[in-house]
Amino acid sequence: MIINEEIAVTYLNRQNVNKYYSEWYFEETETAKMTGGNIFTSPNVDDDTYQKVQCVYDAIRATAQSFQPINVRIWNLLFPDWKKELENTSVDLIVGFPEPLDAVVKFDRDGRCHVIFDLICWTKYIGHSDLAQVVRNLLSHELCHVLLHSHLAGLTEALEGTNYRECLDAITFDEGFAHLLSYNAKDIDTVDWQSKELLTVFERSRKKLTSALVEQDTTKQNQFLYEAHYGNYYDKFACMCGMLYLATLWLKGGDVAIKTAMEEGYRDFAGKAVGQ
Repeated sequence: MIINEEIAVTYLNRQNVNKYYSEWYFEETETAKMTGGNIFTSPNVDDDTYQKVQCVYDAIRATAQSFQPINVRIWNLLFPDWKKELENTSVDLIVGFPEPLDAVVKFDRDGRCHVIFDLICWTKYIGHSDLAQVVRNLLSHELCHVLLHSHLAGLTEALEGTNYRECLDAITFDEGFAHLLSYNAKDIDTVDWQSKELLTVFERSRKKLTSALVEQDTTKQNQFLYEAHYGNYYDKFACMCGMLYLATLWLKGGDVAIKTAMEEGYRDFAGKAVGQ
């Protein structure tokens, strides 16, 4: 991986980062497109925030340099050459995103893939979790997206396109895999996928995705697309439905079932996840 840290270092050197306002990061994410404008947010410049950002910066750099994904066994099955494939992936350390955009995968104007981490958004994890474990978890999640987009023709276009049904399929597929392979920073065979809590989440998410699939009103469709993968973790209905559908496949058919699901692709994936 290539670590691009210009904005983070500028901030940590206590220099003005407002000059990065027009960077593509802040104008071309899905959130910027949905809100119709630039999402650059001027960061706090107090001593406490600087110290926390330095802590996050150090943790991300250290973990990225010795990265080993969660569920590496399944990564090796799905993406046999993942180490080589990720050599030219850029991990961009920035400040200026609004909450909750702590981690985003985005292709730049030249088609290069970037994993973008906003270090101020990351400061919320300090004191609540093992920071190195959180970094490994989110790197596993975001780099899984990178590999899926590399392996699945049309996935990026479906996510960024205007076809509502294709976009729902792509979100459910893309986020389902990334959440499954990084869930709670655990290997897949150490999670109780049939716990009462997860079964309740699955049922709730499946009902909402079913409603989303038949929605015809454009305004409501846009709201469904937003809620599909933004908001509180267990309320992101497409992410949860995709993850728990894949977990069901895994319980029945093991790692090979996950590989088969990936090879079948994102088309009609949301329908499969809700049992259509």
